[in-house]
Amino acid sequence: MEIVEGIHRILRVRGANAYLVKHDQDITVVDTGLSGNAGKIVDYIQSIGCHRSDVKTIVLTHSDMDHTGSAARLKEETHAKVAIHEADAPRLSGEKELKAAKGVTGFFLRVATTVMTFDRLNADILLKDSDIIDRLTVIHTPGHTDGSICLYLARRALFVGDALLTNDERTLSFPRRSMSADLDLAKESIRKISQLEYSVLLPGHGPPIRQNASAITREFLSRF
Repeated sequence: MEIVEGIHRILRVRGANAYLVKHDQDITVVDTGLSGNAGKIVDYIQSIGCHRSDVKTIVLTHSDMDHTGSAARLKEETHAKVAIHEADAPRLSGEKELKAAKGVTGFFLRVATTVMTFDRLNADILLKDSDIIDRLTVIHTPGHTDGSICLYLARRALFVGDALLTNDERTLSFPRRSMSADLDLAKESIRKISQLEYSVLLPGHGPPIRQNASAITREFLSRF
């Protein structure tokens, strides 16, 4: 589904939202959902008249498996390069354990990971704050994970990963404390991105906000 010209949300992806950004014939995929989604992503790319070889980069907003689960398989399918912030790269590769969720949520996730797996991989590109990749500016927004990032397409759109969530009414919320490495730091990261101007906000979970998104973000933050 095309959100605005050149930016698509790939529907029916299990786990986190997966997006693609199309510039001429080159495609950047942002996040891949859980394992088992690579075929759906390739099918969508072909449905809009493109080829799997048009995917040049797979950018991961952070290392949680609901965002990275299909990255290895999609890399095999497309021969694209995989990019992630340098602080989360060791969790993607398996050098470090994935972030541990807390409380009851953490317990159920630990049980789920015994049956849900994903292929670890070494990133091709290690990102840092202010890097530009495929016209997207990297904004390091730690808190949900150490290496969480947002991706800014100047004055048009902001991909926020799990830095902010939306619901069916397109109301913003922070991720749950149990799912965040440091929620207070995550809130400070949102204050950082609230200074930007963008029309569209593209969250990792929930529907995109298509208009006036930066103003809506600032209004949300004003209540905290």
